[in-house]
Amino acid sequence: MCKIKEVFSKKFEPYRITIDEREVFVGNKKKIPQGEWVIRFIIEEDDKGVYLEYYGMNSRSIHMHGRIYTDGQEQMLDVLKEYIAYRPNVPGDRERGTQEFERYNAKVINMLKEKQLL
Repeated sequence: MCKIKEVFSKKFEPYRITIDEREVFVGNKKKIPQGEWVIRFIIEEDDKGVYLEYYGMNSRSIHMHGRIYTDGQEQMLDVLKEYIAYRPNVPGDRERGTQEFERYNAKVINMLKEKQLL
C-alpha cells in the first residue's frame, strides 16, 4: 500500500494542503500554490523505491524539503539558509560566514533547479 499521500497530507494538514492518490505516479511534477504556501513536487524512483520529493516555501520564510517513500518513510533534505551565521568578535568571521552561506545556497539552488523544484 502506498503511504505517500497519507504522509504528505498529514505534514501539510494544518494548511489544508493535500494531494490525490491519482497524482502519485512516476514522472508527475506539480506546483501547489495554496494560501501562504507554494509547494512543488516530483515523483521519481531510486534504489529504495518510488518517492515524492517536495520543496515548500511559505510567505513567512518557512522552507520544507523532503522525500516520502511508498512505505511512508520520510527523509528530510537541505533547505535554503536565510541568514549568515558568524561570530562578530572574531576578525574575518563575517566574511567566512558569508562565503559559506553563498556556497551552500548556490549548491542547494542548483540541485532544486535540476529537479525542477524551484
